[in-house]
Amino acid sequence: MTQASSNEMRASKRLDVSSVVLPFIGSRDSDHQPFQYLLQDLSAGGVKIAIPAWLASRELLVRGERVAFHLPFAVEGAVMDAGQVAWERWDQESEAQLVGIELDRTAAPAYPIQLGLAADGIKLDLAEFRAAGSVLAPVLKDCMLLKRGILIYLKHLAAYFSRVSDLSREDYAQFRALVLDEVRDRVAANEAWFAALLDRLVREGGVRDAQVQELDLEELRRAAEPEIYADLLAQALRSDVVQRYLDAIKRLEGKVYADYNALTMLYLRYL
Repeated sequence: MTQASSNEMRASKRLDVSSVVLPFIGSRDSDHQPFQYLLQDLSAGGVKIAIPAWLASRELLVRGERVAFHLPFAVEGAVMDAGQVAWERWDQESEAQLVGIELDRTAAPAYPIQLGLAADGIKLDLAEFRAAGSVLAPVLKDCMLLKRGILIYLKHLAAYFSRVSDLSREDYAQFRALVLDEVRDRVAANEAWFAALLDRLVREGGVRDAQVQELDLEELRRAAEPEIYADLLAQALRSDVVQRYLDAIKRLEGKVYADYNALTMLYLRYL
């Protein structure tokens, strides 16, 4: 086998999705609520996923609602990452909700790793992987910076609310301590977790993509998932300005989910 053909095989790895039990993170468009899912099937018409009861973060999806996968699917020349639930049913044998989603939103992948169709199954497309250099380092750094960006929005949100709130000084102090400060501390802890992980990998001789095998994906998921309940704050604060801050935070959180999914695909590349 020539070196070129060997590289082509590595760049077109086929996945038996029925045997892949590494969950990705998606979210509902209506409330940005994240959930884990397992890929079951990919076709030109859409994606079939499973949401089994054993997942740590799960939601029941309903027909007609929109779902963002935060995962690039290459289908018929386009890259898609979201769609609408076409059908759903509960599978008693696997104790999972099975869901079919019609893909309808295009998106450019942030990293040179995506999933696509192949004659014999789903293809983990690494065609540009070799030219891209390290994927692990920029993804971890991006997660850290995204969490830092959420902290900045929270700081502005707290300052704004302190100016316009009709709560008494005592009630506001209690609200800030129990809600705003707690959320801020959790975001800061996760930002520090990503920073410490990146620093450790650098000190161990530089970040190499193969080090993804050393990551605890469950710890990674906990650090990636949201710290803020946007609906709760939106109801408590009731302001268009506050809602704009929360929407901005949710957009950053969606990028963190995409980063988590990129790391999961990278993990699959080294299985």
